Amino acid sequence: MTSEFAPQIPAVSSLAEGLSSRTFEPGTDEGGKPDASTAAFIRTVEYGFYEPWYSDEQLERLHPVFNEDAQELTGVYVDRGFAALEPWGGALETVGFDPDHPVGTFVDYDKTINAGGAEPLPARLITGVTVNPSFRRRGILKHMMTNRLASAVEDGMALAALTVSEGGIYGRFGFGAATRLRGLQINASAAGDGFALTTPPVGKALTVDPSKTKDVLKDVFAQFHANTRGSVGRQSTYWETGTARWDPENITSWDRKARAAVHVRDDGSIGGYVVFTYAGWDSEPSTMRIRDLIAVDATSRIELLRHLAGMDLVDRIVTPNGSPVSDPLQHALVNPRAVKTTSLGDVLWIRVLNPVAALEARAWNADGEFSLTISDSLGIADGVFTVSISGGVAQVTSTESATAPQHFWLDVAALGSLYLGDVSVLTLRDAGRITAEDEADWAAFSSTVDLPTAPHCATHF
Repeated sequence: MTSEFAPQIPAVSSLAEGLSSRTFEPGTDEGGKPDASTAAFIRTVEYGFYEPWYSDEQLERLHPVFNEDAQELTGVYVDRGFAALEPWGGALETVGFDPDHPVGTFVDYDKTINAGGAEPLPARLITGVTVNPSFRRRGILKHMMTNRLASAVEDGMALAALTVSEGGIYGRFGFGAATRLRGLQINASAAGDGFALTTPPVGKALTVDPSKTKDVLKDVFAQFHANTRGSVGRQSTYWETGTARWDPENITSWDRKARAAVHVRDDGSIGGYVVFTYAGWDSEPSTMRIRDLIAVDATSRIELLRHLAGMDLVDRIVTPNGSPVSDPLQHALVNPRAVKTTSLGDVLWIRVLNPVAALEARAWNADGEFSLTISDSLGIADGVFTVSISGGVAQVTSTESATAPQHFWLDVAALGSLYLGDVSVLTLRDAGRITAEDEADWAAFSSTVDLPTAPHCATHF
C-alpha cells in the first residue's frame, strides 16, 4: 500500500483551425497604463457578461488589483490571415473588434479554501469565462479549461473552483456544486409580525465611516475564513468596494450610498461588519439592502441584523445573495415568519484535482475507513483510494486497502459536491451519484462523511 499519488495531467483539447490561445499576465504600456492586450481582454469579459465596457480610467483602477491577486489571463484569438479566407472575413475586418480582442476568455488565480481541516487548502480559482457567441462549437471552452486545469495540476493544486452563471456547463469538466446561499427578506417593522429577538443585546453595534474600515474588513474576514468551512479567500476588489472607495457602478468614483456598521464585543474586539445601502425613498416598503455581512460568530451576525432592523424609517431588510444555509436568525426571532427565504442557489463549484491532498484537508464527522473508486473523464483524479479517519484526521492512500470494510464508486463531480459537506452521501446515493456493493453499510459511511452543518462561502468571484 502506498500513499503516493500523482494526478494525471489532462490532454489539452485542440482548437478549431484558425484559432490560437495564449496566457499572459496583465501588462502595462510605457506610460504605466494597461496595455492594449490587457485592456481588450478585460473589456471582452465585461462584454461577454453584458456589463458596460470599462473606460480607460476604470481600467487603470482595476489593473493594480489584477496584479495584486496575481491573476493570469488566457485568451483565444482569431487568426486574421485565416479569417480573410472565410466568407465572413471581410465583415470581421471591417466592423469586427480589433485583433487584440479575444473570442474566448478565461481568468485564474490562487487563493485558499477552508475545507474544515487544520489549515485552508490552496486552490486555483477560475473566473471571467466567456465565449463569443459567433465562435461557438469550435472547442474554445474545452481548450481553455483543459489547458488551465493542466497548469493547475502541474502547479500542485489539489482543488480548482469557480462560481457559475449557467449550471449545466461545468459538470462535464468535473466540477460539482459544493455550497449554497440563501436570499432573505426580513420584516424590520417593530409592529405586529415584525422583527424582535428572543435574547437581549450583546456588545454594541456602531455605525462607522466605511472609508476607515479596510483593516477591520481584512481582519474580520481572516477570522471568518479560518473558522468557516466553505469559505474562499477574497480577491482585492472586496476591500475597495467594502470601504466605499469604488462604486460598483463606476469604480472611478466613491460609493456615496454605502453605509457600514461593526459589532463590538464585550471584550472590545470587533466581531463582525456589515456594508449596506438604502434602496431609496421611493422603495415600498422602505428597504435596506445588505451588500456584505461577515461575522466571526453567530452572535455578531445577529447583533448586526438587530442594529439594521432598529434603524429609523426601515421596514424591510434584504440580503439578495449572502446568507448561510445554516443561518440561526429564524430561530432567534420571536416570530420566525419575520424572515422569508427569497432565493436558494448554488455558489461555489469544486473540482478535485488531487484526491489524496484534498481528502486529507477535509473535516470528518467520525472515525472510519472506506475505499473510493473515483472516475474522471479528464483522467486527472482517476483511481482507487482508501480513506482512514482517526481522531478526525484522514490518511488517504492511492490503492485499495484489503482491510477496508466499505467500497464506494463515484465520479469526480459528485466528489466535488460531497467535499465540503453541503449534501449527504445518502442524497447522492438516492440521486444515483454514489454506488456501492449490495452489503454496503450506508449508515456507517454517512456518519463518517456527512457533516453537521452546511458550508458557507461568502466570496463571489
